[in-house]
Amino acid sequence: MSRTADSDFMRYSTLVALLAVIVTFSIISPSFLSFSNLSNILSQSAVLALVAVGLCFVIASGGIDLSIAVSFDIGAMVAVMLLKAGFGWLPAITIALAAGVLVGLFNSLLIVRVRLSPFLVTLGTLFIGESIEKIFTRGGEPVYFPGMSEVVKFLGRGSVFVFTGEDGGRIDIKFSIIIAIAAAIGAHFLLNRTVFGRHLYALGDQKEAAILSGVPVNKYTVYAFVLSGVICSFAGIIGSSVLTSFVPLSGRYYLLDAIGAVFIGSALNRQGHANIPGTLIGVLFFGVVSNGLNLSGINFYWQSVARGVLIFLILSWDSLAKKRRISSSKSRYA
Repeated sequence: MSRTADSDFMRYSTLVALLAVIVTFSIISPSFLSFSNLSNILSQSAVLALVAVGLCFVIASGGIDLSIAVSFDIGAMVAVMLLKAGFGWLPAITIALAAGVLVGLFNSLLIVRVRLSPFLVTLGTLFIGESIEKIFTRGGEPVYFPGMSEVVKFLGRGSVFVFTGEDGGRIDIKFSIIIAIAAAIGAHFLLNRTVFGRHLYALGDQKEAAILSGVPVNKYTVYAFVLSGVICSFAGIIGSSVLTSFVPLSGRYYLLDAIGAVFIGSALNRQGHANIPGTLIGVLFFGVVSNGLNLSGINFYWQSVARGVLIFLILSWDSLAKKRRISSSKSRYA
């Protein structure tokens, strides 16, 4: 099988799987394809899309960032606590985003200076960050703030377009969806239309070759982790505005789904690169599965089992795709 045919096989089979999931859930629950429910899927997927977009930069550089859950939580925690303490919405959001930058800097400096592996560094940051959350919230108590600034509330709860369909359901386009789309467009431009993106992919493909080509790999590693930290912190702020509160360890809910979404995107790409369009398809896949399982009335714990199995299949699929690409490449040059 040629490389192009192999890539097309992976792409189409994944899209067929997504279509099969949609058809299955629409049969199980007639309300699945209603206007209001489709709107809910998009709204619920907006925060995950932001987290996955942030992670995409790190995986494109050949790394992994398990601390996106901490960046998410730290952004939400700092923003809610500062707002509750009387800070204005702008300084609260700015400081919360700066906290995300610090998480990214902490990770990247340990990786480039101490030469630790991204997996171990970000795993350690995950444990440290979650412990800090528990310290500041008396063991993990939610921080409620119903009096949150209307500007911050609008980030996650505000609507920019409402349309009532023929079935009486509402298509409610939240502002968070617009933010996620804007972030995705910006990230796609950076990765595919700039020197920054070319260097980041070069770092992920062949680090040694990138060094010999004069790419400042340490600097680009820092950039990737800082972008991941700040984008995920912003996602946390939006998540807190939806709930008008901060729930400790809530970032863990998005961690595996974001990793799975980015790897779906990698499997869909001919070069095996982390990419934004494919990642958004992965986000939609998880959004559809999560929503469909809820409508089907499946127990929450069994939902976690189903999502875990799905992630396992995705990673196996990505591994198969990489093996096929390597085999195809060897056969061409044999």
